[in-house]
Amino acid sequence: MPINTEYIEHLVFKFNTGNISKEELQVLTDWYNSHDDQQVVIPSRRNESQEEVKSRMLANLLAKVADEQPKTIKRYPMIRWIAAAAAIFVVALGTWTTIEYKEPVKVSEAVSVNIEPGGNKATLTLADGRTVKLSNTQTGIVTGKEITYTNGVPVENVDLDQTYNNPRLLVLQTPRGGTYKITLEDGTQIWLNAASTIKYPSRFASDERIVELEGEAYFQVKTAYRKNGEKIPFKVISKHQEVEVLGTQFNINAYREQLAIKTTLVEGKVAVSDKQDLITLSPNQQAIVSAGKIKVKQVNVNDYIAWRDGKFGFDSKTFEETMNEIGRWYDLDIIYENGIPKEELMGDAFRNQNISLVLRLLDVAEIDYKLDVSRRKLIIKGKK
Repeated sequence: MPINTEYIEHLVFKFNTGNISKEELQVLTDWYNSHDDQQVVIPSRRNESQEEVKSRMLANLLAKVADEQPKTIKRYPMIRWIAAAAAIFVVALGTWTTIEYKEPVKVSEAVSVNIEPGGNKATLTLADGRTVKLSNTQTGIVTGKEITYTNGVPVENVDLDQTYNNPRLLVLQTPRGGTYKITLEDGTQIWLNAASTIKYPSRFASDERIVELEGEAYFQVKTAYRKNGEKIPFKVISKHQEVEVLGTQFNINAYREQLAIKTTLVEGKVAVSDKQDLITLSPNQQAIVSAGKIKVKQVNVNDYIAWRDGKFGFDSKTFEETMNEIGRWYDLDIIYENGIPKEELMGDAFRNQNISLVLRLLDVAEIDYKLDVSRRKLIIKGKK
């Protein structure tokens, strides 16, 4: 009986996170072996490199996965299976045999490009100007009368007593290739994406809550009340726009180098304003602030919040937007030699893959590129 492909993707995720059982790993390997060419046997051509073998097998695997999908589906997100195949290759490499060499391929030999993905990285700048490097073994911090990590352990060299009684701005900053979460003293949770900065007070005033954002963040705002029972608004200020909410979940993408700011509403309501206009968003709507104007469109919010769940979401994004996100996560400069390709990548992929995954995405899209590892540059030459 054919195995549901969603179940296979689930097993790939468990493999990537190290939570897969021995039985599940066997299911995953068996599924792979049932789809490869020549039962995962490396041909006897001595001049075929490991990467050439993997690329050939990947192309065949993707073609066969596509053939299994219902014919009524016209636009299946094929790129999602790049992530699956990339992970499964690591499983399958340990079981490869050769007709002529009779030597198994070691997993370590499969990794040819050593640019690892991002992780938990951030710094916290205190009111006195000191900057504290936060632990990369933790996922976030909690701010109150003291600052602790999410597991309750105090952040070293931080004393908030004076700052808490006399509120001043603190700054949480992630580098390229970093992400971190913060819980504010009112219970609001904020996930900060790579190369982003959020400024916030150690303690909010009694009648307003204001933070400043540069970059990208996902907000889960907790409702707060004044003594008279009125709700205290929560405001997010970024370049050229202000977002006001009462209690809701939304994502703001406001990187300095991008021409447009995108605010995507997951639930609740938010008011987005620039210097001229003010609009109110409903769930599954996105406000785009650009060139002094605000546009609103319906979107699939999962495409824009996938990063918070450890994924790249490629659908509904331009090639440039996708590559910007990839560049920030892998700390790569993206260089376009002949303009920006018009192609769009589809589907999603887990962000815990090394850069080889991205290269396969480009191969499938038939994009010519060159990776300069030493200078951390990915050069896009155009369509092959």
